Amino acid sequence: MADLPRRAVPALGVVRDVVHNYIPFTVSTGAFRSEVSEKTLIDTEWFQRLRKIFQLQSCWLVYPCAVHTRFTHALGTMHLAGRIAAKLYDDFKAAFPAESIPERNHVEEVFRLAGLLHDIGHGPLCHLMDEVYTHKYYNKTHEDISARIIENELGELISKIRYSPSGPFDTPIDPKIISRFIKQPRKSAWPALWQQVFSKIMIGVVTADSMDFLLRDRWFTGAREIGEIDVTRLISEMRITPHGIAITKAGLPAFRSFLQVRFGAFRHIYFHEKKVMFDMAFGELLEKVLRLTRFGDPSKHLTRFLNLSDFSLHVHIPEWAYAKNRARREIGRDWRRILSQRSIPYAKVYEVERVYKSASEVSSTIDKGILEKDLELRFPKESGVKPLVSRVDIRPSRTFLEYTSQDDFKQYDNLKSLALLDESTGEFCGEFGNSALDDVPMRYEFVRVYAPIGAHIGKPETVPASQMDLPLGGGYPDESAERTNITSM
Repeated sequence: MADLPRRAVPALGVVRDVVHNYIPFTVSTGAFRSEVSEKTLIDTEWFQRLRKIFQLQSCWLVYPCAVHTRFTHALGTMHLAGRIAAKLYDDFKAAFPAESIPERNHVEEVFRLAGLLHDIGHGPLCHLMDEVYTHKYYNKTHEDISARIIENELGELISKIRYSPSGPFDTPIDPKIISRFIKQPRKSAWPALWQQVFSKIMIGVVTADSMDFLLRDRWFTGAREIGEIDVTRLISEMRITPHGIAITKAGLPAFRSFLQVRFGAFRHIYFHEKKVMFDMAFGELLEKVLRLTRFGDPSKHLTRFLNLSDFSLHVHIPEWAYAKNRARREIGRDWRRILSQRSIPYAKVYEVERVYKSASEVSSTIDKGILEKDLELRFPKESGVKPLVSRVDIRPSRTFLEYTSQDDFKQYDNLKSLALLDESTGEFCGEFGNSALDDVPMRYEFVRVYAPIGAHIGKPETVPASQMDLPLGGGYPDESAERTNITSM
């Protein structure tokens, strides 16, 4: 870029944030006509729409202060991802001196943009829209929509960015690289080693994304019972070694706390009984709305998708209560009733919660679809029950891995693993670390059955816990291949 002075100092703006205090972002200086900054992307209609997407779906109907949005979460993730990438850069150069890597500021900005844009493809009710519509009918998720927006709608702007908050760089950013760090590949195949190693900043077991949403969601729900995360300590104890990203032994307590908080957040916030029921009720209506309006594949109708948000639905769908069309009228009345009266059309008739702490327990888990079908058959057919099985993997069976050589690491690196480094001896102590995590759950699950209010369910058979522990699953999954092993929000 001949028209950008090589030593140009980027102008910075700053946004106040309840979690990170201040978040800096780059602002165009006017040094050249085609200059693009982070503010340029933030000010696009694609990013601004995230102001109208609630971070926690319908959780605000349970925790009244949880009205924060994907907009602020994206800014926070940008901030943390850039901090981690910049901190680890010199470590990579030292650990892999023969491997190529772009300039430090380039790598920092790549991850700042991955953090900023990682949720840009979310629709109303976030993951719920994936479940009831996008994935159900088109086998796609918000990650596919994000990639489409990043590459097709924002790609030209991204390729013109030439500085991070730390300073300028020469190598243009490929928008497809941003997408690669957002949509987890089914296998860990990366065109460059630096991408393989740094990918865990966004899609590993402890990520900028998860750090921010755990801090942010705890703050806005007020759910102090889930515990604290020391992000500063976690980041300061991260290293890159010939075994990839590592946590020092001194950082193990902070890492354990992170995993425990994650478990608590799913238990008390994301899987909260009332929140799940509101999500289920809205999800059923959202599917009807999108089908009735013939919305189509969101990734192929981005202009229409641009104006689809929680805000637009909560304003316009209740107006359907006065529509001439009967189907619209019923949807509008139901939507309005949920919003104004917090009325949920279902009641819980059965529940069991389980915590799995060993690989053998996880390997015997019944497939969710089989379990839901089995539960449905235990109730009268006319009862209209809706079994719901929800699971989250908190950590892999072997969180800390060790490798015998660099080639071994490059071939067998696991996206959901880390190394554990004893800096006092320079040795890796994976087995010690895995033993230290024995009391941290590997998987958390709840099984609930809902029935329509007033439905005649008779006296359903009691479902003994032992019935759900039969070894009907396919064994412990390949953690490097399954995107659901470590669930992201």
